[in-house]
Amino acid sequence: MSNATAITNRLEACFRQVHAERMTGIPILNGKLGVRAVGIAPWNGFWFGVLITPWFMNLVLLPQEADEEIIRSGEKRLFAFPAGPFEFIRGHEDGLGPFWMCSLFSPVFEFEEMETAEATAIAALAGLMEGVQVDEDRDMQRIWQGDLPEAVDLEGEHTAAGQEEAGAAEDAGKAPVAAELSRRKLLTGQLRDSSR
Repeated sequence: MSNATAITNRLEACFRQVHAERMTGIPILNGKLGVRAVGIAPWNGFWFGVLITPWFMNLVLLPQEADEEIIRSGEKRLFAFPAGPFEFIRGHEDGLGPFWMCSLFSPVFEFEEMETAEATAIAALAGLMEGVQVDEDRDMQRIWQGDLPEAVDLEGEHTAAGQEEAGAAEDAGKAPVAAELSRRKLLTGQLRDSSR
């Protein structure tokens, strides 16, 4: 088992326990989603990826080595990525240790199933780490602009263009990605508030 797989398993096990023990009956849960860690990989001394739960989708950073820094939970820090600096908040869970998280979506009612949530997480990681260069990845630019593969407003109505692109994506065997995704809104968790 690789280190990334072991970290993925630990992260998922920890938040499945949080879900089972602390989140029962909480109204912000999206029952269509489970706990899944996506794209966990080494980055600048951390394990980095996206954590999906029924109540949030967050970027997550876990130290690769024992973290000796005395930092209280709730403290904030900027981390610089190719797409720009992003603010993370410190957390801690028994069995997992200290970590940093940055909200993408909270709550996560936009997502009708795990496949779409995972596709969105993958798109977020790609844009964050690649800096979303227009010349290098035209499809990623379209995702950030809300054009690929499905344009859906948050009230659940599909645009004609979105329906055509969603059909093309399904025909190609690709998972649909939640729409109205601009890079800034997605990576700062502002999508729900600014689009209403």
